Amino acid sequence: MADGFLSPEGIFFPKEETYHAEMARRILKAGKDVLEPIQELLRLGYIAFIEFRNPLAKESLQPDLDYVLCSHGHTLTQEQERWLREHKSEISRRQQYYINKDDSYAFRDLELSDVTMYERCGQCREQAERLKWCNAERRDLPELCEKCPYITSPNS
Repeated sequence: MADGFLSPEGIFFPKEETYHAEMARRILKAGKDVLEPIQELLRLGYIAFIEFRNPLAKESLQPDLDYVLCSHGHTLTQEQERWLREHKSEISRRQQYYINKDDSYAFRDLELSDVTMYERCGQCREQAERLKWCNAERRDLPELCEKCPYITSPNS
């Protein structure tokens, strides 16, 4: 899964170190004198993919905590957008959710997949299960309840 930094040129640097800050220093070719290396990469137009796993694990330990981070006001480069579309299977469902829900910043014009948060109408008996899916706690999509006016079945 995506755990590392995506450069403005569309090159993904997977995290090989224990901490993201160590990796950011390696990309910057900087030592301990750079106090906020992750923020420095974000200022340079990088996108950070944070996945909660230990360095040797292949899957997230806590997928509901995965997220994507970029600087405020960042605009995706064509290369970054291309990489995101071509590698969406490598981006965790929770990270896809963060990208899809961003309607005002860097990812506002990008929808990677069908990972979205369901509207909370208060009438859905499946709401707890839907939230599990939205938080990457379950993989299979819950059935539509057909009560919410905002969500329609593709078969309707």
